Amino acid sequence: MVKSKVIEIGELSTFEDEPVIILFNNTAPIGLREVCIIHEFEETPPKDFLKKGSKMIFAGEEYTIEQIGHVANDTFHELGHISLYFDYDEESEVLPGSAFLSPKNKPILKEGDSIEFIA
Repeated sequence: MVKSKVIEIGELSTFEDEPVIILFNNTAPIGLREVCIIHEFEETPPKDFLKKGSKMIFAGEEYTIEQIGHVANDTFHELGHISLYFDYDEESEVLPGSAFLSPKNKPILKEGDSIEFIA
């Protein structure tokens, strides 16, 4: 398990009509920070850590990765970056740096919340 803490909430990252959370570590460029949830790992995850069936727990709410893009683990390991989609069409193609999660309700995060990643 890898743990992370939410340290900043971008002002445009929490719109309820957008079923996506964009995670990024503190290296996120200024232009992206407003749409991201900035988080900090307790320890960097190993490469190829996340896969279909992995769990993510946001402030106590558990989600399952249903699909994951082919470069998502690279960007997650190097930059803490992954785009997480919660309300997706079953026939949609997952983007390279993204993952589809279920259930399809997007969690509401606040600064200080924990995120757990379980392979």
